[in-house]
This record gives sequence, C-alpha cells and structure tokens, in this order.
Amino acid sequence: MHPWETLASRPLLDRRPWLTVWEEDVRLPDGTIIHGYLRSRARDYAMTFALLADGTVPLVRQYKHGPGRPSYDLPAGYLDEPREAPLAGAQRELHEETGLVADTWQALGHLVIDTNRGEDRAHIFLALGARHEGAPHLDPTESLEVSYHTPDALLAMVCLGEIDSMASVAGIMLGLNVLSGHESTARHRPFTGDAPDLSGSPAQ
Repeated sequence: MHPWETLASRPLLDRRPWLTVWEEDVRLPDGTIIHGYLRSRARDYAMTFALLADGTVPLVRQYKHGPGRPSYDLPAGYLDEPREAPLAGAQRELHEETGLVADTWQALGHLVIDTNRGEDRAHIFLALGARHEGAPHLDPTESLEVSYHTPDALLAMVCLGEIDSMASVAGIMLGLNVLSGHESTARHRPFTGDAPDLSGSPAQ
C-alpha cells in the first residue's frame, strides 16, 4: 500500500504534554486531495495486568471525566516526560496505585490507540508474582478503589461490559491469553528494553 502525501500542515491546538492537534492537507494514492485532515498527539501510557500469588488480579475503579462516570481499569498511568521507559512507567504506576511490586515482567503489546489520528500507544505489561510492598502513593487529583479479581471474574466483567475501556479490555485479554498457555513461545519472554519505534465480581 502507498502512503498518503502530506501537502501542508497547520497547528490548531498546543497543550503539550497533554494534547497537540493539527490539520493536514493530504493527497491519496489515487490523486484525491483531502483538506483539513485532523491529526493529534497525546501522551503514551503504561498499563499492567498483575497476577498475585493467590491468583487474583487488581483493578482500579475511579471517576473518568471522558465518559463522565466511574470506570474499571487495570492499573495504569501516563509516562513521565520526557523519556521514561514504558517498563519503568508500568512499574511506577502499579506501585503508586496499588502498592504492588513484581520481579517478573513481560511485554504484552505496544498498542496504537487511534490509528486514524496519531501514534500514541498503550504499553501493556504482565507482572507475575506481584506482592504488596508499601502503601499506594496517589496523585492529588486521584481518588480510586482497588479490588482483586480472579481471571474468570475478569473475563465475565469484560463480556458483560462492566469493563469497557479499550486498553483495559485488550490488556486483560492479552494477560488471560498468556495465563491460558495459548501464547506462542516466541512472544513469551521477559521485557528488558524500551518500546519499539514503530471488575465487579469479588475474588473467589
């Protein structure tokens, strides 16, 4: 497939590091020109599917102003600017939100959030043998509840729509895929570097 050609670019909004928006005039491979195609750039974030020794996985529940309601998510947060590695960000956010640490980490994916607008990524990790080490350290703007769920309960929450954040659903399904033993041997390896360039039921 042939890429689009950018003919012109005009800034619209600059609220770095949170959001930058601009528009482009682009020429498609067939010669069609689109004026004012919107592009955007936001912050990458890291998210963790953490498995404790008792077989449960933590979720955090907090108000999200986008949908305007409380939402269940895997522990996650924005990468610190300017160059925090995704793995370091995942480890920091897991401890800050839940007080958990883990020794064994694996990258599950570095997923583009909106392929129409930009390259922002959700960096998703698996943490095995997670354990409590200290208390959570929340940001002043954070108020959240932490709950622990079995893999079966997580799957039920996803299927019932109780977890509807796209990145959290992807992270849960990728994590469950590893736990089920269906992941290929080639991908089942610890994460040691940076990213490439390119639930309501009680624990049982």
